[in-house]
Amino acid sequence: MGIIQLQNVSKQYGDKIILRDLNLDIDTGSFVAISGESGAGKSTLLNIIGGLEQPTSGRIIIDGKNVAELNAKERVNFYRHTVGIIFQGSYLQPQLTLLENITLPGIFAGINKKERTAKAEQLAITLGIDEQLKSLPKKVSGGQAGRACIARALLLDPKIILADEPTSNLDETNARVVLDVLNKIRRQFGVTVIVASHDKTVFEFTTEVITIINGAAQTEQR
Repeated sequence: MGIIQLQNVSKQYGDKIILRDLNLDIDTGSFVAISGESGAGKSTLLNIIGGLEQPTSGRIIIDGKNVAELNAKERVNFYRHTVGIIFQGSYLQPQLTLLENITLPGIFAGINKKERTAKAEQLAITLGIDEQLKSLPKKVSGGQAGRACIARALLLDPKIILADEPTSNLDETNARVVLDVLNKIRRQFGVTVIVASHDKTVFEFTTEVITIINGAAQTEQR
């Protein structure tokens, strides 16, 4: 059994079917790309895995837990510590320094300032952005901003990293930097990485590609 299991998962908005009876089993420590045409349901699938959207039907089991059985408080706490999310466009709060951006999840999780700052500084060293921590996002490169987003997603030691089009606003060089860092994190910490993307560069780093076509999933091992 993998760290993520989707059992007969469907999603529709009104009469429009986005996902249809998906059955997926994603292994721990894998690097998975979710592929498909624009509007195929890549982001929807990612959001369902990350708990940001609920499926219309089906079961979602993450790290051995059926998430539908968790109450609201348990669900928030579970996802906060199990899943780290990198939002589309490597979005950082523009008025905050990289350090402040990276430590945000720790504030919401109630971690004291000393502890969350120490963890952020440690991650920044690992990701090679420790010299940029006092800088605002507009003062750093796209690759450095991308690595800050990865650090933020890793702050609470999640087992799963979800990234929605993480290379969409990056040139090829910086896109490879971000993907290479994600791959190194996966190998170093055993984190499962799932990326929704139409960027073919992503496929060079993946162990598995899930393609969404007409609401169904086709899986290819790499």
